[in-house]
Amino acid sequence: MDVLSVIIGIIIGIISVGLAIELGMKKTNASQPASRPTHKWSVSEILNPRIVAEHMGSMDLPKNAKVVVNQYDNKDLFKGMEVKEHSGIRGNFILGDDRALILSGPIEEDGLGIWTVEKAMLDKLNRYFEDSWSKATTMKHEEQ
Repeated sequence: MDVLSVIIGIIIGIISVGLAIELGMKKTNASQPASRPTHKWSVSEILNPRIVAEHMGSMDLPKNAKVVVNQYDNKDLFKGMEVKEHSGIRGNFILGDDRALILSGPIEEDGLGIWTVEKAMLDKLNRYFEDSWSKATTMKHEEQ
């Protein structure tokens, strides 16, 4: 009986150690996701906003915003701001220093969108903004 108890103890010990090693080696991902959906947002949440708008709805914009726009509802939105027009713009997003808000439709307050802090995505959006900004034409002051 003693030999059988020893063998059963060894088998149970080996299984226990194997399970402990297996569970210990699994990595847990406790980090926050790089993107999340939103339907409640404000442009005031974004520092130094740079806006690319295929279609700009009506909303209050900070005076320090830089805007590249294709279509817009109201020219008065852009008074006192750096604004350029570009007919080739596709998409609607707002870039900040550390995040971006990608919108599913026209840029208007509380539209459905996705916040992202993913570095590769921010780099691509920044390149798109800079390229569009350099190719766009300045909105005439009498239109502002």
